[in-house]
Amino acid sequence: MARKTQPNSGLPRLPEADAPHPGEGVQPPEVEHSRLLISRRLLDLTLSKLAARSAETRESAAIWAGTIAGEDSLATEVHFHHELCDDRGSELSLELTEEAKFRLYETLHGSGLKLVALIHTHPESWVGLSHIDQRNQVCSRIGFWSLVVPNYGRRPWDLFALGVHIRADNGWYQVPKAKIADRIIISG
Repeated sequence: MARKTQPNSGLPRLPEADAPHPGEGVQPPEVEHSRLLISRRLLDLTLSKLAARSAETRESAAIWAGTIAGEDSLATEVHFHHELCDDRGSELSLELTEEAKFRLYETLHGSGLKLVALIHTHPESWVGLSHIDQRNQVCSRIGFWSLVVPNYGRRPWDLFALGVHIRADNGWYQVPKAKIADRIIISG
């Protein structure tokens, strides 16, 4: 019978403030140089419609589609969940139906565009990915982006307040705030 071992309390512990948060730390090599490129016009349109749909009472979401060249994902169009189906949004959740996902996949296949990113709102300042966010992916491709906008998308919009996540082969990697400007390139 195996003997239970006790934790070694003589080992130094990281203070909680210095401990890495889930998804942060060393960048997985497969997403280390990934960049998301988007026009100011498309970003502002997306954020304003998400805020309007959220109405400070419910989550809202959209999908960016575009092209992928090497490690660069270029967002060129937006598809709002509420325009694809009844997204059944509530204070803490929303849902894109399977039927709506497949219609979107067919549309993108016909146009030659790819899924680039999901962007959605959260009610408060926490911008991590919940377990539900992680499980209910619209795309599991390595290099797919998932952005979380705090406070139901209400202004002022601050790039560094967003939660920026990239799908890696071992789950989601959260881009540290200090690196966001290097990873999201806004043009025009």
